[in-house]
Amino acid sequence: MQKPLNRARLPLNALRSFESAARHLSFTKAASELNVTQGAVSRQVKLLEEQLDVILFHRLHRQLKLTAQGQLLLPQLTDAFNIVADAVQRLVSQTKDLNLKVHPTFAIRWLIPRLHNFQARYPKIQVRFTTSNVNVDFKQENFDLGITYRGEKIPGTARKKILTERLTPVCAPVFLTGETPLKNYQDLRNHLLLHNNPDQREWRLWAGQAKVDGLSFERGQIFEIDDAALQAATAGLGVALGDLLLVQEDLKTKRLVAPFDYIEVKTGNYYISWLEKNESKPGVKEFQEWLVKEIDPDIS
Repeated sequence: MQKPLNRARLPLNALRSFESAARHLSFTKAASELNVTQGAVSRQVKLLEEQLDVILFHRLHRQLKLTAQGQLLLPQLTDAFNIVADAVQRLVSQTKDLNLKVHPTFAIRWLIPRLHNFQARYPKIQVRFTTSNVNVDFKQENFDLGITYRGEKIPGTARKKILTERLTPVCAPVFLTGETPLKNYQDLRNHLLLHNNPDQREWRLWAGQAKVDGLSFERGQIFEIDDAALQAATAGLGVALGDLLLVQEDLKTKRLVAPFDYIEVKTGNYYISWLEKNESKPGVKEFQEWLVKEIDPDIS
């Protein structure tokens, strides 16, 4: 059995010269396409024939004609070069996009409903984003911007505060009536608390600030992200803590209500972050300026 060719030793220049000459059936046209001399194309094809120990062209007077071996090689070689070209083009196109990493609840509750405003203003900037609870790591990930929560400023990055998280209890309107209506803070003892992390940190902070004792944190339902807890609150499962900016629309439409006077707990800040060296990349400055202006200054 013939030993397969080592991919690392494939004569790519010679294969490219053959593929171009075979498509055009002309060394002259191939030379023009590849921006080399006709002699260079001819030598590369000859080198390939010697390495493969085959004849790829019948060299007639002022005419090239593929041999059976050349006809066998050309179609798959053309397909292979097209696949490589498409892959490179996709990569180049992606680098022209504006790639964001965003916390899920901020993306779902604030960014997605407003992103069309940015795209309408900047139609040539294609925004693509990934959601994650883990803040962006610009050293390990290919993102242009990150909407990060808390965390420390990292050398080589710039960041701008866009929002101070201000949490207050929210629930479905049905919780205001019924056998155990929510009329004051102590009534929370009669309802399931919805948490977005295992340590129930936010509810404990809020209860401490509101001076509410006797809440059963351990029996509350735990979710991985804020939005899931808020969706559960909308469905009437229990009472969640919602950020005043991110539940704005729910409060306006009465999908959620804030049963008490606003006693808020401030748990941290959201930032928009980017690599300092990417400051001049198209879209980076435009997006962060648009984001800051779009957020309600009375709430942030």
